[in-house]
Amino acid sequence: MRDRTPIFRSLAVIEERIQEKLTVEMLAESIHFSRYHYQRMFREVVGDSVMAYVTRRKLALAAEELTRTGGTVLEVALKYGYDSHEGFTRSFKAYLGITPTEFRKYHPSVCFPGVREERSAMLYSKTTEEMIRKLNGLIVEAGETAAYIRKNKGKGGEGTAAYETFWEHVAHRADKLAEQLKESLGRVTAIAECPDEISTRFFIIKAIEDAAFESALMAFQTGLMTARAMPEHREAFRPLCNQCNTLAQHARLEAEAIAEFFNELTELIFQDMRQRAQIRIQHAADVGKEAALKLSDPMCPYAYIADEVQQIAVSLSNMPLEEITVYSLEEYRIRLENVASAVDMDSLRAPSQKHLFEGISNFRQQLDEVITFFERLPEETVRMSGQTEVKRDSARSTEKMYADLAFQERILLFYLKGEIEKLGKAELISDRKAAFDKICMKLEEAVGLASAAGNTRAASKSEKMGAAWDAEERETAEGESRENAVEMAEAGNVAGEGRKRDMGRVTALLREVYSELTEEAGKLGVYGGAIQYIAEEIQRPLRHFSE
Repeated sequence: MRDRTPIFRSLAVIEERIQEKLTVEMLAESIHFSRYHYQRMFREVVGDSVMAYVTRRKLALAAEELTRTGGTVLEVALKYGYDSHEGFTRSFKAYLGITPTEFRKYHPSVCFPGVREERSAMLYSKTTEEMIRKLNGLIVEAGETAAYIRKNKGKGGEGTAAYETFWEHVAHRADKLAEQLKESLGRVTAIAECPDEISTRFFIIKAIEDAAFESALMAFQTGLMTARAMPEHREAFRPLCNQCNTLAQHARLEAEAIAEFFNELTELIFQDMRQRAQIRIQHAADVGKEAALKLSDPMCPYAYIADEVQQIAVSLSNMPLEEITVYSLEEYRIRLENVASAVDMDSLRAPSQKHLFEGISNFRQQLDEVITFFERLPEETVRMSGQTEVKRDSARSTEKMYADLAFQERILLFYLKGEIEKLGKAELISDRKAAFDKICMKLEEAVGLASAAGNTRAASKSEKMGAAWDAEERETAEGESRENAVEMAEAGNVAGEGRKRDMGRVTALLREVYSELTEEAGKLGVYGGAIQYIAEEIQRPLRHFSE
């Protein structure tokens, strides 16, 4: 193993001279390395380039100073070697996702990624830093949205005072959203510190997706409330609605990006865990083989013990990682404990030969450590053994789009029925009520079809067979005749065509609903604002679907 001491010496030099304009040449010279050799060794040990590490340290210290001193952003920037406010702000935001001013204001809620020296931690941190940047940005944006609403909620002019309670409620929800994101941020940073916590990723993703949904619902409800207002008041509320819409749009995009980053991080961590698991198992097996070899002396009557220990060690070494479970390891431990009991008896008979059995005790200790490691290991780690790439399933992605469409349109159907009821008897004459009932029935049909298309559990085996006839599908169809499998594939293709027809019907229905609602909203005049707003929301997702 190469001597890392010179590189760690250079890290100390970086800390001592962090406020200077450091260069690779300067740092390489400080430990008497060539530039090329220093850069190569630094990346090998630290897991990052020299100047990237220096920048991270400068920004970390500058961030700390922003929170505990009253110095201006420019003063802090100059102190840490930046030539201008703009350059420092650009570098700060690129790393943290927010500006220095925003960090100073929101630092109790946001997070600054730590700088680690371990290579594996650095590999994890590259991905977690991306998530931290995005969450930091959303936390600040939610906080700024709440502040903007509170500042401008009373600027609607005469007749809008009654809405101030509603806007305060929206601001409170934005604050609450920031708190939810802050909790998720804490769990992301915990994974960076302890990769074993990756098993919590589903809860984190769900929490972030819930926050994105909450922001979308908040934006929809503010738009609906504004649409209900009198025309002269709507323009006054539009900036507040735009603020909520922007937050919702960013939250949705960032939630999708964070889920992708989690896929990358999961694979990185699982690969590392599998490697560590394999190393631990092999080390334990080697200790066992060494213990057996020590007992193989033909002059000693312990061949039966040596054979059993050797069998356990070889079996452990040869077992494929994906087949190893805590239960199978426990079986090896029970066998080894049985050996240890026999050893205890022989040690009483021949105390002078006790030293020959020390290897068995070491083997037991190593096996216990392996079991403890596997007990803490997420199930997916071993189950995914051998996978080097996260496979994307476009069919599931499409199904999710349909499921999301059904979910969204069902919510809009709920609000549409509410707005229809709010019209009252004066506006809801019999012909108009019949028209609205017909529209609601069409929307219900569209929701049902989209829901069925998005129901992955309802997808038949034949439909899955029709998706692809490759080696994996042949293995899935093992035991069936090829003729039956082909028939199933053909049936799957038919089912797939049926699904396409259903989605064509869904888009046609939604367009009809939009057109008919728009017509009815026009007939209602000033009272049709909310109906028209819901119509626009109903047809909005159609841009993601083709006929």
